Amino acid sequence: MSGRLVIVAGAPATGKTTLAQALGASLGLPVITKDDIKEALAVPFATGDRDWSRQLGVAAYSVLFVVAERILAEGHGLVLESNFRRGISDKPLQSLAARAATVVIVCRTPKARDRYAERAAIGRHRVHVDDAVLAEWNGDEAEFQIDIGTPRLIVDTTDGYAPGMEHIVAFAQNATVAPR
Repeated sequence: MSGRLVIVAGAPATGKTTLAQALGASLGLPVITKDDIKEALAVPFATGDRDWSRQLGVAAYSVLFVVAERILAEGHGLVLESNFRRGISDKPLQSLAARAATVVIVCRTPKARDRYAERAAIGRHRVHVDDAVLAEWNGDEAEFQIDIGTPRLIVDTTDGYAPGMEHIVAFAQNATVAPR
């Protein structure tokens, strides 16, 4: 399934990465995640505060978009995953979508904050500064509900996937180039 761009988005702790990895395996596509890039970029640097984490996040997005553009420019497909934000990620994602048949899959669950708190309690990579994120959490997922003008599917990840995985894979396989 080359030449496809499957964007997996949603608020933190909504199951984006797990779904993206499953889609990548089902579709035979590489999966590029912002968190993987952010964690790799942080290796040579000392841990910082929330502002440091945000700056590292900006750098990670820059890398993510360049890598995705290069992959798509060669006619290959990929699954791109992050907590993309409306108004910030729209233009770079639309630019990528102009290169390939694209779908957006947005993960949602009312349990996101609780899941995030559980993840923070276990401990994750130091770049995430989870306590600061939790302190800022306002419960509004609207900024993560991206819509870039391509086919879009909302997936409830509260208890598995609704709709089911077969439906999600079929949706991704049927990606078409959005009219411009």
